[in-house]
Amino acid sequence: MDDGLPRREPGLLSADDVAQYRRDGYVVLRGAIGMGMVEACRDALSGLASGRIASRDTLIMMETGYKLEDIAPEKREFYVRKYMDFVEEAPALKAAAMNRRLHAAIDQIMGTGRVLFQEMALVKPPRIGADKPWHQDCSYFRITDPGLVVGVWIALDPALRQNGCMEVIPGSHLRGAAPHVHENDFNRCRIVDSFVHAERAVPVEMQPGDALIFQSLLHHFTAANNSDLTRRAIQFHYHQTGAVWGTVEDHRRLFHDAAGRYAGCTVPHADRPSSYVYRAGLPRPVVPMDEIA
Repeated sequence: MDDGLPRREPGLLSADDVAQYRRDGYVVLRGAIGMGMVEACRDALSGLASGRIASRDTLIMMETGYKLEDIAPEKREFYVRKYMDFVEEAPALKAAAMNRRLHAAIDQIMGTGRVLFQEMALVKPPRIGADKPWHQDCSYFRITDPGLVVGVWIALDPALRQNGCMEVIPGSHLRGAAPHVHENDFNRCRIVDSFVHAERAVPVEMQPGDALIFQSLLHHFTAANNSDLTRRAIQFHYHQTGAVWGTVEDHRRLFHDAAGRYAGCTVPHADRPSSYVYRAGLPRPVVPMDEIA
């Protein structure tokens, strides 16, 4: 019987879930992708690391002290820290980025119309996986309105406190942009210590297929993995259609220190030379896809 009420796919976000995102800056969509997709994504990462999947654009970064060329192809995935720029080379990873169920949930939070502009796989190999310091993702993006950016972090393994699950500070996004400083390389850009209230941190433990949907100004952190457990995750960033990419000066207005100097993460600071070249947003409209069987 049709009672005229709108239909909602089972398991999508409730009104309370949407309210939590607005209040706390994050919400977890349990079972966002199925186990078949999880396995396909794991296999794709393994294939990219070993060379079994041909790669032209994928960037692979190793844990400190290891070099890709020094490790046998079949063992490389156990030393990788990060993969980037892979969705056009691995159909399973593209299907995860465009997952129909995931985007139906994001539509509830953000409204319709968005593009994918960044993709990463974040790995913490057993015993050697390094930490990622407290940061805000929009410190890395020169988008003038951080509220139009949403991040999605999908667990491919159980993400637990012992192997470096995501930790967040609820409501921290409401305080706006915080000044950041670089540590030893471009990828270790962190919030100035006095702006972080780590005592309020909440660990977000997740099972494979769960997705953490979070606001781009949310303070978040992952600890080192000193356990024997692997912790793989894929992360995507989207911005709503109409978002504007600005200049470094535009970004400075958001991310600056007490003296007004630039304190974001989009360019190397003078005392931290880097070969990193800033990569602007890639206008790939989201076209929702069904899961790969």
